Amino acid sequence: MKIQFLNGGLANQIFQYIFVRYAQLSNPSEENWFFDDSFFFVNQVHNGYELERIFHLKLNLLSQYFEPDIWNQLLENKKNGCSIPQSFKDLGFDIVMITEFENYREHNPFDGQIYRVPGNTFVPEITKVDNEFVYYHGYWLHPQWFKSYRSILKSELAFPAITDEKNRFYATQILSTKSVAVHIRRGDYVKLGWASDTNYYLEKIQETLKVYPHASFFVFSDDIPWCRQNSGLLGLDLPQILTYIEGNVQGQNHIDLQLMSMCQIMIINRSAFGYLAMLMNDRLEYFFFDESGR
Repeated sequence: MKIQFLNGGLANQIFQYIFVRYAQLSNPSEENWFFDDSFFFVNQVHNGYELERIFHLKLNLLSQYFEPDIWNQLLENKKNGCSIPQSFKDLGFDIVMITEFENYREHNPFDGQIYRVPGNTFVPEITKVDNEFVYYHGYWLHPQWFKSYRSILKSELAFPAITDEKNRFYATQILSTKSVAVHIRRGDYVKLGWASDTNYYLEKIQETLKVYPHASFFVFSDDIPWCRQNSGLLGLDLPQILTYIEGNVQGQNHIDLQLMSMCQIMIINRSAFGYLAMLMNDRLEYFFFDESGR
């Protein structure tokens, strides 16, 4: 059995899904993969598990694989600091972990055999590890996981139709102009020191305006009030046409992702959300990508 840890916001969940689908499509004769969704039973973050609600995907979730009494015991173990892979090991199963980052110590502490791979790299051979149980802890952001089966994944991750008037208006404006998405991630990125410097946005907006002086700019952010207050530092007062995309909260965040993926030019940082929008974009002409914060 191969198990992928499922956690984080929508973009992280999608990248973890993409990784598993890459493995399944590349190794069709192998056993089923499962997703450890225990994170969402013990943590209240973002909008919880979203892949089924938004994309109608039916994943092999561990919470649905085990009988309720067994699953509840595994959750109780997790709440007490014993992760799902550690519980499997303690029960006598032959399990190894493959991880990108040291944060497995926080989410999935494990004292068994651990194989480390460099973060955000494309290492396809890890999907073929032969063991009774293989537990994958990672986010798998390298674009090749997606690009290898882009057409299939695009069809599986098709966004729902936009039905509300405001977002239909945004979409019409994006599709009918030389549209530039500016994604400004704040929130936890500020605390972690990953937020892009205001000069990055200022310089990239200036650079874009030199080529397309009449482009329409669309600002996407988890902190629009901060963006408004710092518009001068960010260069948001320079475009003739600029729209702040607002209101897509409380489970509607995927609409921001959808609208971003329609823009022809993108100014993004290393947020998984903006990076995913860039990968899913069929109209993209070019993009700016800031990695300096991480």
